[in-house]
Amino acid sequence: MELFVTVLALAFLQVWGSKNPLHRDGWFDSWRAWLAKKSLPKTEFTSFLTVALPLFMVIVVYEIVVHYSIWMALPLAVIVLLYSFGRGEFFEIVREYTQACYVEDWESAKSRASRFELMLDDLDQEDWAGLHQHVFDEAGYRGFERMFAVLFWFFVLGPIGALMYRLVFLQVHRSAGEDALAVRWLWILEWPAVRVLGLSFALTGNFSGCIERWRECFFCAKRSTRAILSPLILGALSVGDDLEPDCEVTRKELTLMSKLYQRTIWFWLGAASFIIIFI
Repeated sequence: MELFVTVLALAFLQVWGSKNPLHRDGWFDSWRAWLAKKSLPKTEFTSFLTVALPLFMVIVVYEIVVHYSIWMALPLAVIVLLYSFGRGEFFEIVREYTQACYVEDWESAKSRASRFELMLDDLDQEDWAGLHQHVFDEAGYRGFERMFAVLFWFFVLGPIGALMYRLVFLQVHRSAGEDALAVRWLWILEWPAVRVLGLSFALTGNFSGCIERWRECFFCAKRSTRAILSPLILGALSVGDDLEPDCEVTRKELTLMSKLYQRTIWFWLGAASFIIIFI
């Protein structure tokens, strides 16, 4: 059922684009605000409840529905998966940023980059190399958290796994990274997902360039997801570390990265189909 749910959810995304009507997080903000007013014993306990209690309620509802009919559970699974996908624009921002880079319009490029919620105040005027590095790292991570991390946990744990990842991500985002428990929880959830994605990049991109970097980071337990993901993407795109990140290079990198992500989505769907049919 997971593959069918995934195909249906991706079909809806093709129609809706970045305007997913299920991305309503007001309830989560209200829930966090209500918990913050309570005199709970520890900050970690509040953080845990913020994610765990809504997740538990969805588990109960989903199990009840599954008990009565697997077909009744299908639309619920699609709704949960669609809610769990990443928020806002991605490909549109990348496309507009590359267009600004093409004409070397600094203010326009910086404005597009700020839509990724990047802190760019410390950049010097016309510091294209610094801006490109920020955008490339963030775009790579956004592509990962919007789709691949969600699908990874969906295939592992079903709709509950996808929702768990999104709720933890929202908690980290809403707390501006100050919730240590949620940050650690998110890192743990992303650890296997980014490594499976890196191996997929080796198969959908340049194998030799990516697999060496993948081996180097496989057992690493210190680096952030962004620090691991960017070298894997560059390796899959056959980009060397010594290449100067000017406008033309970055424009090509971002364009190729978008295509790499699209190929990898199809690869994951094909691999899932093979596993379901033959294993």
